Amino acid sequence: MEKQPVARDCFICGWGNEISMKADFFNDVEAGQVFTEVVIPSYGDGWPGIAHGGIVSALLDETSYRSIWLDGNYDRVMATAEMDVQFRRPTPTGQLLRVVGWTLELAETKARVAAEIRLLDGTVTARCEALLLKPPQSFLEQCGFESETAVWKMRED
Repeated sequence: MEKQPVARDCFICGWGNEISMKADFFNDVEAGQVFTEVVIPSYGDGWPGIAHGGIVSALLDETSYRSIWLDGNYDRVMATAEMDVQFRRPTPTGQLLRVVGWTLELAETKARVAAEIRLLDGTVTARCEALLLKPPQSFLEQCGFESETAVWKMRED
């Protein structure tokens, strides 16, 4: 399993972000999925012991996005344009979860992706499908994607 690179300041995977979940993502080419195992800390509570829907959505967004990197092309940049989240049951905080993502369709300028959060027994707590679009060059320049010191800059562990 190939480990994907992580970003410095990302809320989900950021190695330099104090409150990041510091999720590590792996390519499972055989299964056609990316995955992470993560514990949502109690600061992600909406209700005691239950993750806030925004935290659940952020985890699904990150994981579904990363599925476009399953082939190892970490230079492929897209942004989430639409995301439909289905909350199937409460997602607990403080316990290990498995999050998987996969690509439904991939083209040069857009992708359809999906992800699920699962309890270790396989129970799905939340699912998403999303549309990713390649952003315009002006967006990439504004975010400093060509800069060696950009906050998004990814590193390999």
